[in-house]
Amino acid sequence: MKRWLVVACGATLVVSDPNLARAVEPVSGLEVRAEVRTGFSPARFAGAGSSRVPFVVPLREAWESGANSWSAARRSSFARSAGARSAGIGLSVETNAERGDRDPAQWLPTPAKRCVYVAKWIAVKKTWSLTVDPAEAALLGRLVATCGALAVPTTTTTTTTTTSTVGATVPMPSTTVAAAPTTSSKVAVPVAGSSALEVLATIRIVPEYTVGYDRELFPHWKDLDADGCDTRREVLKRDSQTKVVVGSSCTVSSGTWYSPYDGATWTNPSDVDIDHVVALNEAWQSGGYAWSTQQRTNYANDLTDDRTLLAVTDSVNQSKSDKDPTEWLPPLASYRCTYLANWVSIKARWSLSMDEGEHAAVKSALAGCATRTSPAAPAVPPAASAGGAPATSTVSPGAFCAPLGATGVSDKGVSYTCKPSETESRNRWRR
Repeated sequence: MKRWLVVACGATLVVSDPNLARAVEPVSGLEVRAEVRTGFSPARFAGAGSSRVPFVVPLREAWESGANSWSAARRSSFARSAGARSAGIGLSVETNAERGDRDPAQWLPTPAKRCVYVAKWIAVKKTWSLTVDPAEAALLGRLVATCGALAVPTTTTTTTTTTSTVGATVPMPSTTVAAAPTTSSKVAVPVAGSSALEVLATIRIVPEYTVGYDRELFPHWKDLDADGCDTRREVLKRDSQTKVVVGSSCTVSSGTWYSPYDGATWTNPSDVDIDHVVALNEAWQSGGYAWSTQQRTNYANDLTDDRTLLAVTDSVNQSKSDKDPTEWLPPLASYRCTYLANWVSIKARWSLSMDEGEHAAVKSALAGCATRTSPAAPAVPPAASAGGAPATSTVSPGAFCAPLGATGVSDKGVSYTCKPSETESRNRWRR
C-alpha cells in the first residue's frame, strides 16, 4: 500500500492509498477487482440496441467490471462491436434471457458449449481490459483447467478508429480466439517430479473471499465409501504406526500416532486431531466458496491423497486453527519444508488460489529449502456437476442459502442467485 507523509500546521498525517495492490488471474491475465454495483443504465451504452445478437459479456457486467470508468464514446464502441457479441457460441435469445446479467460464477451454458463460452468470455474481457471479481476469477481458472487443452484466448486491438456521435475517436478492438489448442496455451498443470516452487508457479494469485464461511458448508467426517468408518477413523487407522484396536462401529481405541507438526507420539486417540492441512476456512476463502456441496464434501473427507488430512497433536492443531503459512508453521522446524511443499501441492491439486501475502511468504520460505519434488497426485474426486453449483431448484426469494453462486427459480418462474449484497455479507436468494 502506498503511503505519503504530509505535514500541515505542525501536524503529521499519514495518508494511505485506498487502492489495494492489483492481483491478476494468471490463466487469463485479467485483473481481479471488486465490482462497482451502482450507476448502471443501458442508456449509458449508446447503440446497444442496434443488433439483436446478445453480448458475450452483458452490459451490466461490463459496467461493473470497468466500463463505469470509460468515456461515453468507448462505451458506445463496445455496444456496437461485433466482437463483443455472442454469435457463433450458441447463446440464443431464450438462453440469453435465462442468463440475464450473470457472470460464469453464477450461470453457465450446457457442458457441450461451456468451454467455448468461457474462451469467448475471457477474450472479450481481456480485449476491453475488463476485470473479474474473486468469485468469477476462481470459477474461470477452474473451468479452464477442466477444459484441459482449452486455448487461452489471444486478443488484438486494431488501430482503426471510428468517429462517435460526439466527435471523439476511439480504438475499435477485435477479438481472435485461437482456432486450435497449442502446447504454449495450455494451463500449467503440476506433474510428478515438479519441484514445489514449480508447482507454486501454477497457482493463481487472487484476493481472498472472506465472507460467508460456515464449517457446516463442508460436510466432514463422513463415511463416503460406506464401509462403516467415517473419515476421522479412517485417518487414525491409516496413520497409526502400529496395528490399531478397532471396536464396534469402527471405534478406534488405541494405536501409535506420530505427529509430524511437533514430533510427539501418542497412543490414546483422544490426544490426536485430524487436521485439514489447508483448513476448511482457508479452502473457502481461496476458491471453495464457489464449489458445490459435493465438491466441499469431497475435500473435507479426502482420503485419496495422504497430504490433505493428517493425524497430529490436538493442542498443536488448535493453535494452527485456520491460519495460512504467513501466520503459522509447524513448531518442529525440520518439518516446515515438507509442510510447505504439501500445502502447495494441495492448493494446486484442488485449483485453490493464494493471496499475494501467502504466495510471497511460501515462495520465500521454499527458497530456503532443499529442492523438493511433488509426488504424483491422484485425480480430485469428481463433483456432482461440472459447473460447480447444484442443480437449479425452486427457491424462496430472500431466504438464506448456500452455496454461494447456486441458482434457483421461484414458484413464479423468476431466476435467483445465492449471493451477498452490498449491505449484507450473508448469502440470500437475490435477483
